[in-house]
Amino acid sequence: MEDRNSEQQEHRLARAKSHDSQTASDFIDSQLQLEADAREALPYAFDRCTQPLGPLRQNLFSCLTCNPPPKSASDPYTPAGVCYSCSIACHGEHELVELFNRRNFTCDCGTTRLPATSPCTLRLDPITGIKGPMHSQSAPTGNTYNQNFRNRFCGCGELYNPHTEKGTMFQCIGLAGESEGGCGEDWWHPECVMGLRKNQTQAQKAEIQSKSTQGSVGNGPEPLQSQQEEEDEDEELPPGFPAEDDFQSFVCYKCVEANPWIKRYASSTGFLPPVFKHDDRASDGLSKLNDNDLATEATAYQQTTDKAPNSDANHRDAVSDVVTNPPTNHLKRRADDDEESHDPIQPKKTKTETSQNCYYASLPAPESKTFSLFLKDDFRDHFCRCANCYPSLRQHPQLLEEEDSYEPPLSSEDENVRGSVGTGSLLDRGEAALNNVDRVRAIEGVMVYNHLKDKVKSFLQPFAKSGQAVGAEDIKAYFEKLRGDEQAIKAAAVAGSGSGNEDNRREQSGGELLIHLEFKGPGSYPSPWLFSTISIALMAYHMFRAFLASAALLASGAIALGSTSYNGLAKTPPMGWGKSQGCDIDAETLLETAEKMVDYGFRDLGYKYVILDDCWQNMQRSPNGSLVANSTKFPDGIKAVSDQIHDMGLMFGMYSSAGMYTCAQYPASLGYETMDAQTFADWGVDYLKYDNCYNQGQEGTSKISFDRYNAMSQALNKTGRSIHFGMCNWGKDYPWNWAQTMANSWRMSGDVYDSFNRPDDRCPCTTYDCELPGFHCSIMNIIGKVAPIVDKGQPGAWNDLDMLEVGNGGMTDDEYKVHFSMRAMIKSPLIMGTNLAKMSASTYSILANPAVIAVNQDAAGTPAVRV
Repeated sequence: MEDRNSEQQEHRLARAKSHDSQTASDFIDSQLQLEADAREALPYAFDRCTQPLGPLRQNLFSCLTCNPPPKSASDPYTPAGVCYSCSIACHGEHELVELFNRRNFTCDCGTTRLPATSPCTLRLDPITGIKGPMHSQSAPTGNTYNQNFRNRFCGCGELYNPHTEKGTMFQCIGLAGESEGGCGEDWWHPECVMGLRKNQTQAQKAEIQSKSTQGSVGNGPEPLQSQQEEEDEDEELPPGFPAEDDFQSFVCYKCVEANPWIKRYASSTGFLPPVFKHDDRASDGLSKLNDNDLATEATAYQQTTDKAPNSDANHRDAVSDVVTNPPTNHLKRRADDDEESHDPIQPKKTKTETSQNCYYASLPAPESKTFSLFLKDDFRDHFCRCANCYPSLRQHPQLLEEEDSYEPPLSSEDENVRGSVGTGSLLDRGEAALNNVDRVRAIEGVMVYNHLKDKVKSFLQPFAKSGQAVGAEDIKAYFEKLRGDEQAIKAAAVAGSGSGNEDNRREQSGGELLIHLEFKGPGSYPSPWLFSTISIALMAYHMFRAFLASAALLASGAIALGSTSYNGLAKTPPMGWGKSQGCDIDAETLLETAEKMVDYGFRDLGYKYVILDDCWQNMQRSPNGSLVANSTKFPDGIKAVSDQIHDMGLMFGMYSSAGMYTCAQYPASLGYETMDAQTFADWGVDYLKYDNCYNQGQEGTSKISFDRYNAMSQALNKTGRSIHFGMCNWGKDYPWNWAQTMANSWRMSGDVYDSFNRPDDRCPCTTYDCELPGFHCSIMNIIGKVAPIVDKGQPGAWNDLDMLEVGNGGMTDDEYKVHFSMRAMIKSPLIMGTNLAKMSASTYSILANPAVIAVNQDAAGTPAVRV
């Protein structure tokens, strides 16, 4: 009997253990499922504040917890708007009002518009480079605000309640702010657009229905069909208001009155007839129109609509902002978030007025009454763009072309990726975070890690022998006592492996899962180690901190002999090919050049980079803010070109500028460093030439220039990809004194010109410390400037004298030989700039001279000096 009871007890214990534990694989799968569920609820990543991106058309929120609106509209109030990411990460537990898309807005989170008790936890401190918390920063100056930030909407100024609001609201395209007499992109009830009382249509219809049912026979319950009809009435539009499918956007009567010139377009091609605002309001501010008035107006509106020019054929060519901004509908806002789906259609080109005749002058005189203007899908094609009319249009870019809305990146682009949302593997994250670990600290970290590893093993051995779970308290106690004292380690181990039963029951009864981890290898114990999920997390935390320091050695090459590079690259001057004159470059030319580099043996001589210069991108960024390659020049995208270059055993280089625009006036990376760096990394970029055009005046001191270029340097490092960072700031603010800590090379002068020693007024300076770097600088002019600072170059960080001009036809072969040899001796990067397909034999003999190349690539990295 005792044996049977013992067997039953063991069976119950085994079942309890099975029920309260799970394998590591099961636990990981459960966590991944939780992440998948979270990704479905919040599909967009919320780890980056949009403030560094500058003014955007983006989805905004107003935090009523941080900025509670005053009781009276006349009381002072400081409105603020926060981006999608900050609404979750920084204000996730607050009362928020979703404002949907607003144009030209910079996130206010962490600025003086919000209390210091609600900092931004997503931005980097510009001084320390550490993420958050940021508060009390200067507020953006270009933002505009309206009553929506107080949770008041529409011309009626109603407090918006998403739980009780019925029907559809429409957002004005916003041609004027509140200070200018407009609405500032407000949301409107359709009745209020017409000057009616809100829900007046439904109220009057209900009254009529009530009268019609008086005296009817029967007291039974209301039929289900009637109940459904009553629910549908909530979304019925008032008579005279256009059907939702008839227009794309609308301009409220406030914005029309603030821009009276637009009135004339009413009823013309691309525009619906005017929808008048009724002025016969009672003292309570609400219209008292009767049913006959509404019916009469509806009939009149239908007649004018039928007579208006028909442009339905163009409807198929238009793209609403719903397509460019899937998360929200900028036109129609439903209380129950019931949004229509739209098929994406390619946008059509905007028509440009070329005739000297003014189309606007041919339109009939505008209505004198107050009205709102409703715009059809193709309305942008029908504005007059003559010299007299275009200035009015130019003030409102939303009337000229479709607006791009910023869309946060998705939490995970690949649903099949088995990993945490927004993260990579432990090694990937460690490498990305540790590229800049100090060399001495990294070495110390390895020593500490090796020492700690042995101590942790001795701590875990008693648990492995007894088969007892390593609990959270055990881990905490161990690391609290771990001070290098062997006795303390033994005490912690004994405390963790004592009688244990009570603690084990307490831990399991708390609902914590147990994970069996079996470690195999020399010295491992045959029985599995049992860890609680919390203890796993704690152990991982403490061990990971030690692991980070040691991983830095492998991730950044910090202890490589002779290397002083900040990222482990460019231990000798980089060599390759790059074309910086003109915009006649495309995928075909780039790949043909790469093939020539292989066929002619340049690759084997050390020329490994193929660098794409300016003019590769579109004139506009994508709706989510990322750079986009010109589809004509690169029909398969940049990544396809990069992959093919890599397949040839070469490396791929790209171009951008630390300004608002590149030198050819394409979108550049100032303010977009993090996004663009990740784009470059995703494309497989190995080299970034980073120019200095359109830098918004952010130069004049070494600190200003350092901060501007360091933003991209840090962003590149955080991608986890090894990318040579080539600064091209033309020697402004003396980069040879500070760039070694954040760049692999720096331009030390203005642009080179294919001339040996020709003076040029466009390159006025002859000394390195001149503040006018200029351009069209001759070979000898640049050599004269670099002579006093050649010792600033070193392995990993080089003076860059600009591209090689060998073979471009402006000098003799002897001058080209001097040019090439001097560049090699000074340890400048050797980037060919000639057309390899048309290269002469003499050009090839100069560029392929192995003895001169060996001087340049000497591992010592010591440049020649002038005597």
